[in-house]
Amino acid sequence: MLGAPEQLDIFGYRARRLAEINRVAADAARVAYNFPASVREERVQHYLAEAARYDALANQASG
Repeated sequence: MLGAPEQLDIFGYRARRLAEINRVAADAARVAYNFPASVREERVQHYLAEAARYDALANQASG
């Protein structure tokens, strides 16, 4: 029987998926014209920092 996807978290699969989600959110934040340019850039930087953090977690988990 195959395990649930959450069981693969020790290999960093969930962290890699969260990093990808944050990169997509950064792309969406770049074109969110309901925010001023400075706020848009701040949001983009936040999402990219979160993606980098999740990538580091995934790399740490995979050894």
